[in-house]
Amino acid sequence: MNHRTALMGVLLSVVLALGACAQNLPRYRGYSFDAMIEDAHVIPLNDAESIPALKGYVREVHWQLDKPISGDFTVSVAENEHSAAYIGTLESREPVHIISLNGANLDSHPELETDESVRFNDAAAVGKVNVLEENRLPKGDYVFRLKVHGSQNWDRKEIYVQVR
Repeated sequence: MNHRTALMGVLLSVVLALGACAQNLPRYRGYSFDAMIEDAHVIPLNDAESIPALKGYVREVHWQLDKPISGDFTVSVAENEHSAAYIGTLESREPVHIISLNGANLDSHPELETDESVRFNDAAAVGKVNVLEENRLPKGDYVFRLKVHGSQNWDRKEIYVQVR
């Protein structure tokens, strides 16, 4: 066996291992990118049952912040060790969707938004969304929905957020 054949064998093993890692990740649950809101890191949610505000929420939340935020927020996303194998190169982030778990009245205005992931007769779907007037939330419990698109796939995180 020459060096070139041995090197190709090693590279093939690495590619297969990366593919196996991506296949073992739960799909569309946010494991292929990292996120921060304000200066808080998004981490896996330990026990959704222990958070009273999540009891009436119908979707599954798998993430939380490592600390509450002040209400003024910025959101950032970044590739991590799973990105290349699952979503490819991170290309974009959709607007953040915010769900108030306490029924807070958020100052917003309606706008039309296209969704390229849903198509009708080869055209992107259009829907109405409410856009916040400012990046400031009142105290309370929220779920932030983050969705990113990569060169190969997409992924999302649903994050429990406390504003104090």
